[in-house]
Amino acid sequence: MKSYLRNSKVLVSLLLTVTILLIVGCSSNSTSTTNEETASNESMSEDLTSENEEEEEPTEENEEHSKLNEKNGTRIAVSYEEGVIILDGNFQIIDTLETDTSAMGLAADNRHVFLNNREEGILKLLDLGVWAESHGDHGHTYVDPPVVSDYEIHGEKPTHIVTHSGKTAIFYDGDGQVEVYPNKSLKTNKKPDPIFTVPGIGHHGVAVPLSNGNYAVSYTDEEDPQPLPEGIVIYDDEGEEVSRYASCPRLHGEASHGSKEKEIVAFGCEGQVLLYLPHTDEAIEVSLPDEEARVGTIKSHNASGYFLANYSSKEKPELGSNVSVIGIDEKSLKTVDISTPYISSMAVNAVGEGFVLGINGTLYQLDLASGTITSELQVIDPFELAEGHGHDHVYPSLALVNDQVVITDPDNNTLILVHDDHVDTVLTLDVQPTGIISVTAF
Repeated sequence: MKSYLRNSKVLVSLLLTVTILLIVGCSSNSTSTTNEETASNESMSEDLTSENEEEEEPTEENEEHSKLNEKNGTRIAVSYEEGVIILDGNFQIIDTLETDTSAMGLAADNRHVFLNNREEGILKLLDLGVWAESHGDHGHTYVDPPVVSDYEIHGEKPTHIVTHSGKTAIFYDGDGQVEVYPNKSLKTNKKPDPIFTVPGIGHHGVAVPLSNGNYAVSYTDEEDPQPLPEGIVIYDDEGEEVSRYASCPRLHGEASHGSKEKEIVAFGCEGQVLLYLPHTDEAIEVSLPDEEARVGTIKSHNASGYFLANYSSKEKPELGSNVSVIGIDEKSLKTVDISTPYISSMAVNAVGEGFVLGINGTLYQLDLASGTITSELQVIDPFELAEGHGHDHVYPSLALVNDQVVITDPDNNTLILVHDDHVDTVLTLDVQPTGIISVTAF
């Protein structure tokens, strides 16, 4: 798909070379990862560096971990109704784990995945087994077999799992409670204790850890609770309310960018997008071009200057063929019409390109700076959107794996790799894929 995808083979070759060098010996640490919900978070990387500098030098046993797999440091998790399948960077199956997983959420350390059984209210932690550690002027990359926690975390309908600033926040829709876990606490052999909890009222909400130590948490009216929140409350690390912004009706979807004075969090709302700046405790309302429209899904990449979001309207369904692009520096929003409805599983890469899969089976590549479509490629067969939220319907999902687009095709139980203006079926499964997450330990 034009310049980005045409160079994919070169990118993969370089990435594999870097991984082998890191595995064989030490070099300067360079960690970059991409995944479905969030990618290459600058603030996360800063926190990881700070944490890892406190670690001891690797033992001889840990040095052996790095020799387990010299092919690459990539792991891919593909969920299905009964569990999760773990692949390496060559799309070879490493393991299949029966975990009753209905959804997955990547933790902030880009190593662990929360396996979510929402209806049963059970979370398990999956260690994908690839990670990098910084030790001052050099770094190490490690590879271990994947393993699932021998414990469970329980709560009422865990739903949104958000990573930012080296922490992972879990929002429980059933009672509105929030739990936040730091990277250091994530171990599969010991149940972690949350460093922050706050009660709430049941609704389909979200919480975001901020780099200044505060937390942004959605809320609904105590006297008249609604399914979707109406705004956000900012809490300090003691759970005390700092400020409240009631200007995000039907809030759904968020994405974060930057850290400290450059940090910005975008929340999707009806009629506008709310941009929150933690450094100044300021909220900016960016109006949508159409009053009837709302934004409910937002994607980001910390190296990009733009958020990519959906755009929809019950009153004007024709607006559903638009996506929205939010300029981080300009605090502005524009729409791009791709001429077809699409799924909310979208992606943004480091060079400011966005990827959207239409229900016509076409993958659209967008230049977010100019707001233009730069490539269109038929990747799977057309499919239909179910009415309502479609929670019982399995849609294709999209992820970036080593900077290449990979799509799950639930109609044919396959994984599709997009590169060089064509598509390859890289894996056929015996089960229906429901989601995909990728991590890379360099």
